[in-house]
Amino acid sequence: MPNIHGLISSLLPEDLALLQERGPDQRLDRDMLDAIDRAAGGPGEGRGYYIVRGSLIPEDHRDYYLREDVSAAIFTPSTLERATGTDAGLRDMSAQ
Repeated sequence: MPNIHGLISSLLPEDLALLQERGPDQRLDRDMLDAIDRAAGGPGEGRGYYIVRGSLIPEDHRDYYLREDVSAAIFTPSTLERATGTDAGLRDMSAQ
């Protein structure tokens, strides 16, 4: 089973920001697929986090999208805080 929180915390901040900017139902381009693969452990390792919608043939024209549960985790603030190790309560306490 994919470790969604581990993936999120392993994404580069700029890649996570780009995912969030593009929205939950975005078509993933090659650069974003590569970023997800890197965060998951290397080339092709991110395949458990995205899916193909539409035709599988030809392979070079497949449309990849985040799995629904991965997308939900990326676009749910409380899930993101846990995955990236951010805790609003601790932040508030440290500001005092």
